[in-house]
Amino acid sequence: MKHNILLAFDFAKRDFKERYVGTGLGQFWYVVSPLVMIFIYTVIFSDFMKMKMNIIDNTYAYSIYLIPGLLAWTAFSTTVMRLNTSFFEKAGLIKKINVPMYTFQIAILLTETFTFVISIVLGLGFLFLVNQPITWTFLWLIPVMFIQSIFALGLGVLFSLFTPFFKDMKEIVPIIIQLWFWMTPIIYMKSMLANKYPLLLVYNPFYYFAEIYQNIFVYSKAPTMHSLLIITIESLITLVLAGYLYKKMVPTIKDII
Repeated sequence: MKHNILLAFDFAKRDFKERYVGTGLGQFWYVVSPLVMIFIYTVIFSDFMKMKMNIIDNTYAYSIYLIPGLLAWTAFSTTVMRLNTSFFEKAGLIKKINVPMYTFQIAILLTETFTFVISIVLGLGFLFLVNQPITWTFLWLIPVMFIQSIFALGLGVLFSLFTPFFKDMKEIVPIIIQLWFWMTPIIYMKSMLANKYPLLLVYNPFYYFAEIYQNIFVYSKAPTMHSLLIITIESLITLVLAGYLYKKMVPTIKDII
């Protein structure tokens, strides 16, 4: 087990180094991509469109609200979609190297989690530039990001187990992810759903993550035990279910990829 985990770290390093090989900026794209995202939403929504919110006294209030949820969602959705097709993308290595298939999936998780960390650091840099207070409460980001990674791993593995049997899953999952994004209050306030469609919040697993990130960035407010309990339970249940099905289905998957 220890050897497989170390191997996953090696695969993650290779994935991280090779992703932008041949491009002019190389690995600097890991910084450029989130910076561009932050800049676009900040300029368009907080400046050009004057979408200042009354939640806090800051010209860039909307951006402060938007950025944490958007960065978290980008990390989550990218991880899930990469894991969904991981058996096909790594089929060549799986056939050549005698290692558990989950090693490649953990490597994907490590790469995307590291990218997420870079994005959040840049998000904190944005808060510093717009004079938004950064307090000790922001340390809560560490366990919440870890729990989110567990949730993304579990959900991504679940999807990946069925994709070899139902090839349409490669197209269906991105659509599900896109619909899920618009049903989560990331670019709009939760009150827009809470008044008319409260169940979309109650039964939306990622809503609880988004709310925690937004509360930390906007209000420097620590997550409640209720929110932490919900995201922990849903993440563990998803991961345990994924692990159980993985053991049952992986022998068959090896024969068909």
